[in-house]
Amino acid sequence: MSTNTKHIVLLGGGAREHAMAWKLTLDGATVHVLPGNGGIPNSHPEISPLDFPAVENFCREHDIKLIVVGPEAPLAAGVTDYFAKTDIRVFGPTRQGALLESSKVWSKKFMRRHGVATGLSWTFRSDEMQAARAKAAELGAIWSSNTTVWPRAKAYTCAVPWTRPTRP
Repeated sequence: MSTNTKHIVLLGGGAREHAMAWKLTLDGATVHVLPGNGGIPNSHPEISPLDFPAVENFCREHDIKLIVVGPEAPLAAGVTDYFAKTDIRVFGPTRQGALLESSKVWSKKFMRRHGVATGLSWTFRSDEMQAARAKAAELGAIWSSNTTVWPRAKAYTCAVPWTRPTRP
């Protein structure tokens, strides 16, 4: 069987991947979506986009040489790095490159380091939750069930309260 770059695996299964699959199909590609969903043709729910050996086997069985990645989870898990050792290309950044999207803590530090405008935030380890509550109180935030806290690698970030300015 000859290699055809018009045969593509698209990782993901949400609205973004539905739109990408539709557009790639309009451009003449045969798109297999892993895992996809019931509304996306050529979905394969039996294959997890995080099971790289299973994705590789699927690509080899269907002579597919290009993977397009929709969601951040496979990128954060290193899908591009895994396939760099094979003859299958991946459209997406490496695990290190995906940190900007996949790690709020890393991206905030990166933006501050490079002078990119971003909202204020503080990061606390899970054993520093008392300090997080104190910082929230200092800022006038009320620590409640709707306080913004993102768990990520034992890190928590509390959003700064902000009052929308009134128009004159």
